[in-house]
Amino acid sequence: MELEILKEQNPWWQAKENILQDVQIEKLSRVRHIWHPPVINAFNLNQDVIYTLRGSRQLGKTTLLKLLIEKLLKENPKENILYFTCDIIDNYKELIEVFNLYFEWINNSGRRFIFIDEITFVKEWTRAIKHLADIGKLRNCSMIITGSNSHDLRYELERMPGRRGQDAQLDKIMFGVSFREYVEFENKDIASKIYDIDSARKNYPFFKKALYGYLNNYMLTGGFIQSINSFSSGGKIDQDIYQQYLTWALGDLAKTGRKERCSRQIFEQIIKSLTTNLGFDTIAKKTSINSHLTVEEYLDIMESSFIVKILYQIDMNKRVGSSRKTKKIYFQDIFLLWVFLGYVFGLPDYFLSSKRRLEDGLFKTKLIEQLIMSHLLRLENSINWSNIVFFFRSTNQYEVDFVVRTPDNTLLPIEVKYKDGITLKDFHLLNKVNSNKGIIISKDTLLIQDKKLIIPAGLFLLLYENCLYL
Repeated sequence: MELEILKEQNPWWQAKENILQDVQIEKLSRVRHIWHPPVINAFNLNQDVIYTLRGSRQLGKTTLLKLLIEKLLKENPKENILYFTCDIIDNYKELIEVFNLYFEWINNSGRRFIFIDEITFVKEWTRAIKHLADIGKLRNCSMIITGSNSHDLRYELERMPGRRGQDAQLDKIMFGVSFREYVEFENKDIASKIYDIDSARKNYPFFKKALYGYLNNYMLTGGFIQSINSFSSGGKIDQDIYQQYLTWALGDLAKTGRKERCSRQIFEQIIKSLTTNLGFDTIAKKTSINSHLTVEEYLDIMESSFIVKILYQIDMNKRVGSSRKTKKIYFQDIFLLWVFLGYVFGLPDYFLSSKRRLEDGLFKTKLIEQLIMSHLLRLENSINWSNIVFFFRSTNQYEVDFVVRTPDNTLLPIEVKYKDGITLKDFHLLNKVNSNKGIIISKDTLLIQDKKLIIPAGLFLLLYENCLYL
């Protein structure tokens, strides 16, 4: 490793204003919507600490780091900020070399800020961090490391207890643009006037048509800011954007030794069984994969890479997920559904095919359920809300789409019925989970009685956290 390589990755060492020519920062000047993910405010960089930031590839983790660097440059010596992307090294020894090169070069005192991007590319990377911490090189340093493989980060971090500093939540997850953030991009008036159930009752009739349109658009773009900006600027999403996401996903699976043919067959079964029960053994029987254990391994990697989410049936007695029963498999972001649907079925125009499928009422209901799942998933990044979203299936095969276990151990049933004419009589299945409270996601009906809520999908997605505390 040569110092010149580090200088190329840290052009602000020459002059602070060079951060404005950084690829990620410069791109922001050419897009309609500039997104500052909420997690950007979750880091306390005034202490000796090692944070992790997990999230899907291409979601904007690198841009987030560069935005933090831009802010830090205003008040700190430029040489005290190190950024390094790990896609050009292979092992922990090379990572140690990078750190040693930097520490030998820098002469400034004061706090140092270190940003290591995509560290899961590096084999045994924790050995480098542990070594530096144990010899005192990380004193007066604040560090953020990012990775796109949740499993690898968690597994490696277990090897370095007591070396990461003090914070209530050292491990952060970056999610895509939420529906509320999307609406704020397009119409700040709606977001400001609908902020809780009471304001929704009052103002929803005035914004109903606009909100319906934004929901349809969000079903096409999902939470990836690149697809949102592409659609916002030209009324469609460029084909090469779908291909970018497909390339990284298949590439990351291949790096783990997974065969593309098998991955494709699994994605096909997920799409064909969208929002319905699916067993690992069923997938194995319908593909060329012989073992349900192999299917489970593939799905575990897909989930760890933030591509899919495996939803477990709740054991009502223990109030935890049952690993032995059939599951539901969702895409963690609806845009990824379009990516893999186009890939699996060899579609020539991914955007056009997604628009056409929005016209299918039954499929659109499945899409709404996908969106609900992607927003409930965000709750699982909270300290008190870990592994709290399940689904319920009775012995006579009746189902409730989602069951959320709240911090007080109450079970909140949520059912998607994206149609008109929903009434309180439709709570009869939800009553099997909790007879006192529940939520039904409707197309247009807004009705509240005691702790039972019928709410249009667009409103729920705007207020989902608020809705959970009926």
